[in-house]
Amino acid sequence: MNSLRLLSRNVQQVARSIRYFQSSSLLLTGKAHDATDETFKSLVGAKEPIIVDFHADWCRPCHMLDPIIREAVETSGAVTLIRVNVDDCPAVSSKFQIASIPCVMAFKDGQPVDRFIGALPKNAVKEFVDKHAARA
Repeated sequence: MNSLRLLSRNVQQVARSIRYFQSSSLLLTGKAHDATDETFKSLVGAKEPIIVDFHADWCRPCHMLDPIIREAVETSGAVTLIRVNVDDCPAVSSKFQIASIPCVMAFKDGQPVDRFIGALPKNAVKEFVDKHAARA
C-alpha cells in the first residue's frame, strides 16, 4: 500500500512539472528577457503579446527609455518585454529593417502589429504597452 502512495505522489509530481513546462510561456509575462539571433524566434512566438525593444549600449535615448518601458511592462503584467541589442543581433535587426533606435515593436502570435521609434514620454510608452496588453 505504501508503495502505491509513493508511486501516486511521483505521478502527481511529474504531472505538475509537465503542466509547468506547457505553461512556461505564461511565466514570461511582466518580465524583461534579452534575446539573441538564435532565441528571438522562440521568444516572439509566444501566445501573449510581446513588446520588443531594439536598443544599443551606446545609445543615450535607449538608456532613457529602458526604465520607462520596463516599468510599464511590469505594471501591465500581461505582456512580455524582449530586449534586442542591435549590435549583438544583426540578423534580427536586419530582418525587421531597424534603421533608428530605440525602436519598440509590438508582436502578436509572432507577427509585428505596431511600432514606435525614439524615446517617448512615460505616459505615451504606458499607453502603447497598455493598448497591447488589452489584446491578451
